[in-house]
This record gives sequence, structure tokens and C-alpha cells, in this order.
Amino acid sequence: MKIVNDVRPTTMYAALARQLTGEIESGRYKVGQKIPTEAELQQRFDVSRHTVREALRDLKDRGLLTARAGIGTVVRAKGSSTRFMQGIGTLKELIQFVEATRMQVLKRRVLVADDDLAERLAVKAGQELHEAFVLRFLPKETAPVASMYIYVRAEHGNVLDHIDKAGQPVFSLVEKHHGVRIVEVRQQIVASNLEPSEARVLKARTSTPALNISRQYFDNQDRMVMASVGLYPSDRFSHNTKFRIQSLDEKEAP
Repeated sequence: MKIVNDVRPTTMYAALARQLTGEIESGRYKVGQKIPTEAELQQRFDVSRHTVREALRDLKDRGLLTARAGIGTVVRAKGSSTRFMQGIGTLKELIQFVEATRMQVLKRRVLVADDDLAERLAVKAGQELHEAFVLRFLPKETAPVASMYIYVRAEHGNVLDHIDKAGQPVFSLVEKHHGVRIVEVRQQIVASNLEPSEARVLKARTSTPALNISRQYFDNQDRMVMASVGLYPSDRFSHNTKFRIQSLDEKEAP
């Protein structure tokens, strides 16, 4: 049997992943049921083992399949999870998260950075900042995919008036309205577990594993222009990064 492909350009493993997704959603393979082995899928769809493995990995990443010791690969869920998959490499790719979600602003305030906050945000202690606490939602979902504190310099505070309606990243609004240019983003990712107050806001269980992602955005004078500190429950968000390995003897192109 050949894979039934659609008219969009795609890879073989992506086409196979869509085929298997359709069969799971249609009920051919039920939740808890073991799916055919890699060899059986390879023979059925007339594809390479690499194609089968990549397709199965895609379905596992989306929460449809899971591997069970001594059993094999079984169906975990009938429909794709609401996890947001994000690949980060450039500022352009950071925009993906904003475009795929909607924002709800819960509160705003003006504050003066104490020593701890100043160190975390790479600003001077005593500096005035404008803060917004927001939630991010995937379309049609009622549970937030993330909660986030957003900080901007006092002279840029008016951009927070537009963040829930602009459909643009906050750093883009700062660039647009204040003529600054972001040239560098520094990011830190730390594993954590949700505290009770955090879990309530995110409509999640206390102690749920989460990613704590902090980003600081700098202009060409190495000034922190905007910063964010976000919490992302692990069952709703996945952060993917791709690295290109270059050999030591590989010469740079002229």
C-alpha cells in the first residue's frame, strides 16, 4: 500500500504521520491499542524504516502515541494534544508563538526594580519599569498555554496599552513606536514545578512540571529594552531547538 498523499509539498514521514493520525482519529487504532511494528508499517506503506521512525516520533511528540516497555507502541490519545511546539533560532521564529496564540492581560503596574529583579532582568537596581501579567491561549482553548510577566522600560510603557490587540510581539511594538532596534535576545530555561498560586492561574495541577523561560531583549547599545518571564506547563508546550554541527576543519565560505 502506498501512502495517500495530498497536493502540498511534504516529506514522506510527514505524509505517513498524517495517514496514521487519520487512522487513529477514525478509530482504526483505539486508545490503549498497540499499533503495528516498524517493520509491519514499513512493509504496508512501502517506505524506509527511517521514514517510519520519524513519523512515529512525530506522533509521540504530539501526544498520540507512547512507548510501553514489553508491549510496544500504543495509542495514547485519539486527537492531537494542545501542546504548542516551538522551534527557536531567530527573532523571526519567536513571532510564531505570538501569532499562534491570543493574549489576556490580567494586571498592570509600575514598579521599581529591587536587587533581585534587577539581576534577573539585567537592569540597574532602582530603575523604573512597567509590568504586565498576561496569559497566552491557543485558539478555542480555555486553559492557558502560558502565564507571563512582561517588563518594559519606563519610557516605553505606553506599548503595554496595545499588547492584547496588536497581534505582534512586544519587542516589535517597542521597535515600531520608539524607534529602537533589538539586536540580541538572551534566554534562560529552567525546569520547575507549579506552585499552588501558579497552578490556579494556569488551570493546572499543583506541582505540574513546567518550563520557566526568561528572555531579555537588548538594543545596539546593550540596554535591556524588554524582558519576559514565563511559565509553560509541560503538557501544553514543548520547546525545540535545532543545532548545526560544524567540523573544526570545515572552512568558512569566502
